[in-house]
Amino acid sequence: MVLASVGDSLSPLATSVDEVIKQTMKIVVTGATGFLGREVVLSALRRGHQVIALGGTRLPVIEGMQQALVLNLTDEIKLEALLLEEFPQAIINCAALATIDGCAQNPESADKINHLLPRQLAQLAFHVGAKIIHFSTDMVFNGETGRYQHTDMPSPLHLYGKTKAAGEVAVLKYGREHAAVIRTTLLNGNSPKGDRGLHERLFRDWAAGRPTLLFTDEIRQPVALSNLADVAIELCERPNLSGVYHWAGADALSRHQMGVRIAQHFGLDADKFVTASLRSSAPNLGIRPRDLSLQLHPLAGKLRTPVQAFDEQLGELRVPRGYEDWYEKETGRKVVRLLEKGIDY
Repeated sequence: MVLASVGDSLSPLATSVDEVIKQTMKIVVTGATGFLGREVVLSALRRGHQVIALGGTRLPVIEGMQQALVLNLTDEIKLEALLLEEFPQAIINCAALATIDGCAQNPESADKINHLLPRQLAQLAFHVGAKIIHFSTDMVFNGETGRYQHTDMPSPLHLYGKTKAAGEVAVLKYGREHAAVIRTTLLNGNSPKGDRGLHERLFRDWAAGRPTLLFTDEIRQPVALSNLADVAIELCERPNLSGVYHWAGADALSRHQMGVRIAQHFGLDADKFVTASLRSSAPNLGIRPRDLSLQLHPLAGKLRTPVQAFDEQLGELRVPRGYEDWYEKETGRKVVRLLEKGIDY
């Protein structure tokens, strides 16, 4: 499997500020009710674009959207009819079957959502002359070396990584010069229900009285959810940037380091809530990549959106919904939360 050479179009002239699309774009976001998809919609709206949000299971509720639809994304006929009718300037694919276990248990769904759906979106994007942004994963690599470059050959260990790698190839093949693939990593941010973010999953264990076992020898490079969403929208605005890119945070950290720093950020006792462990203690070690750190060249520095350090990401995190009472009791800190439309009412 050979990926197209990436970054050939990254000349200074092609990526100058003068080349950024200034006018309002019509952007279709698939997977708009997901953890990343919702944030991409919010970023597009902040930057003044029109958004058509497609959710697979429930109606996206975000103020300011042009249109929100529940659509079975594997229904090729309905998806084609919608995109040909709307004729968007950009399509951002956030839909995915995004867990190792989920793909192993549902291989047919994994292929449809992670491979065949991106292929169809790329074909339609090319047909209507739209930019397509497709999110992939660091899990296309086996984790043996770390510091992966955007030109390194994928070598996935499991079906999730394999279907995502196949999706990359399809998007580049059929989207051609209109296609950009963003390989990314652990998402660090706040979810509407308080159950999807890195810190939110830790809070679930901690509030239940379970110290979290976290590996000291498994490396990831977490990225802020809002930062990644801004990158996707800026790529839509940069018509000359195409190919495969890597985007993550600035810091490659062990899972244990992340847990300790999250606990400390919230004023919690890291020694009480975080326990160091080694990958050799994991029963499914064979499918757990060791080091998935990424090199962010050439995209970093070409965009206005900056790469964020982990400390900057921590500043955006809030106490997850439903854990306010536990947190106040544990730390003595009062939690003040504003109501959010589409979540609280």
